[in-house]
Amino acid sequence: MKKIIILLFAISFLSCSKEEGYGGLATIKGKVYGKDFNSSGYLVGEGYLGDISVYISKSGSTNYFDKVDSAYDGSFTFKFLHKGTYDIWVFGDCDTCTWEQTFVKKTIRISSTKQTVTSEDLVVTF
Repeated sequence: MKKIIILLFAISFLSCSKEEGYGGLATIKGKVYGKDFNSSGYLVGEGYLGDISVYISKSGSTNYFDKVDSAYDGSFTFKFLHKGTYDIWVFGDCDTCTWEQTFVKKTIRISSTKQTVTSEDLVVTF
């Protein structure tokens, strides 16, 4: 009987390890910043952007598990995350740029249960 109790305790302890994703108490937040270039490549405007979709996934995965839209001041927040490594990204939209920008991605590591991590600005061009 004692062996069964120890075995059940060990199984329940191992099953409590959490993968990246929702269900925790950690937070990732940041802002989306935009730079507007004209067809000659000159910067004509810049500032924080609202209503931009920001995606989050387990690091290395191409499938996102959530997206939020940035607020009027460019800010976004992903709450209730577990410890782990995440990718957050936004898509750029620059038809006249001579460089190829399809997305801007940051990798974020949450190392403690209740941690709040502030990402560097996600800078997109349009």
